[in-house]
Amino acid sequence: MCNTLRSAVMVNVDQFSNVLLVGFMASGKSAVGQELATLLGWDFSDMDAVIEERYGLPINLLFEKKGQGYFRRIESEVSLDLVSLSSTVLATGGGWALSDQNWKSVPSATLTVWLKVTPEGAFNRAKSDGSVRPLLNGIDSMESLSVLLESRSEWYSRAQCSVDSETGNPNDIAQGIVHLMEKRNSLVESQPGN
Repeated sequence: MCNTLRSAVMVNVDQFSNVLLVGFMASGKSAVGQELATLLGWDFSDMDAVIEERYGLPINLLFEKKGQGYFRRIESEVSLDLVSLSSTVLATGGGWALSDQNWKSVPSATLTVWLKVTPEGAFNRAKSDGSVRPLLNGIDSMESLSVLLESRSEWYSRAQCSVDSETGNPNDIAQGIVHLMEKRNSLVESQPGN
C-alpha cells in the first residue's frame, strides 16, 4: 500500500503510537482517518475541527479575518498538543506539512502517510463535498491548482509512505494502511530522507 521508492524498513503495528495523515486539500484525510481509527480501535482527531472548536470560527473565516500566517501559527500550536496523544489517527490540514516545526514535533513512533490526490481529483472532491476551502478562493484554473499541489508535493513527500487516495473508497484505503501496519516481517519502502 505504500508506494515509495527508496530504502526498505520493517513495519509492525506495535511500533506505532499514532498515525498522521498529510496531503492536499480534499485528499481524503478526514474520511480515511475516521475509517482507520475505527479499524484500529483508536481515537480520531481532525486538526481543522479542533482548531474550529478551540477558536470558535470556521477555518475559512480564520483565514479571512486573521490571515494565513495567524492560522498557520495556531495550527502549529494545536499540532503540538495532538501529536503528543497516543493511539490516535490524526488528520492534518492541507497546509500543515509546509512547516519544518510541525514535522520536527512528530514523535518517531508516529507513522506518517501522504494521501496523494491529483489536482482534478482534489478540485472535484472539494466542489462536491460542499465545504469552503480557503485556498480555492484564489484558484482561477486547473493549472493554478496543479502548480499549488506541485509546490507542496516536496513537503508531503516527507511522510514515511504515500498512498493513492483515488483508487478506492476511504474504507479500502484505511484497510490498506492497517494491512501495512500489521504485516510483520514484510518490507515497505520508505520515502527519501527517512
